Amino acid sequence: MVRPIIVDPARFDGEPHIEGTAVTVEMVQALWKRPGVGAAETRAQFPELTEAELGAAVTYTPPWTPILNYCADWPGPPHRRFRLWEETVGWGFGIKEVDGRGAEQPLSDQWEEELSEILRYVERDAPRGLVWRNARTGAVVDIRDLRSRGQLPNETILP
Repeated sequence: MVRPIIVDPARFDGEPHIEGTAVTVEMVQALWKRPGVGAAETRAQFPELTEAELGAAVTYTPPWTPILNYCADWPGPPHRRFRLWEETVGWGFGIKEVDGRGAEQPLSDQWEEELSEILRYVERDAPRGLVWRNARTGAVVDIRDLRSRGQLPNETILP
């Protein structure tokens, strides 16, 4: 049975590791990245791991978390959920339709390098009365007032 990669804040300073072992993903990836090291050397260094576990550790990437993440719900009809997010390489804007059970169906996604470019889609596709919130804090955000990439907007924490 293949042991999963887990993150436990109490072990290895929260670094991802193979469950039930003292082998972190960083240890496997650091060895794998060394010039001249191949599968045989990696298996020899970590004999307690299966090939599938080694492969999972070599290809592991942490879960995606945006730098900034804003969302808004439009009750409709139709009920729609809007999202604006920043990553290290640009901005995204997405719209999903939400059915009566809460299931989401993607309607559109846009991607641009600059915030000024992505805000064109917000102006075109998002209703003016939307209340945007910081998805992490719940603070109300005026996304149309975002001035430049990476600049945090003025946010108001609501009770």
